[in-house]
Amino acid sequence: MIESYRCGDSQHTVELRLRAGEFSGEVNGEPVEGFLAELEPGLLEVDTGAGTVQVHFVQDGRRIWVHCRGQAWAFEQVATVRQGEPEAASDQLLSPITGKLVELRVSVGDSVVKGDTLAVLEAMKMEHGLTAPRDGVVAEVLVTEGAQVEAGAPLIRLEGEEA
Repeated sequence: MIESYRCGDSQHTVELRLRAGEFSGEVNGEPVEGFLAELEPGLLEVDTGAGTVQVHFVQDGRRIWVHCRGQAWAFEQVATVRQGEPEAASDQLLSPITGKLVELRVSVGDSVVKGDTLAVLEAMKMEHGLTAPRDGVVAEVLVTEGAQVEAGAPLIRLEGEEA
């Protein structure tokens, strides 16, 4: 899977393959590989051969906040392309992490604007507002309030804005 992220004025392309604690791939066209261990939810230990670092992260919808070595960055996912498939449209709101869906703020037929909070997920004793990835109309709500959802699970499907 190839993902593209924006951080400030920069855009970064990431293509990683994960397998049993190892990763390999490319970041901005440069090869990367190493080892990855999840120490606890939101905390990774990464070893690229140049040393081991701990990376803290929080994901909220398409945004990821990363803290490493005393610095912090905010990334926004702008595109995902699965190999062999055309670029995926942002027509689904996916669960960024495993947690409990504590609030649905939309129903089928509701018009939404990019950035609107559509649902609230509770994970790691924190509530995370999940926002619309684009303007559109709620075509389908795929979960119910109180449901336990896995990371990557589709929650809400959008269709193009109706005229």
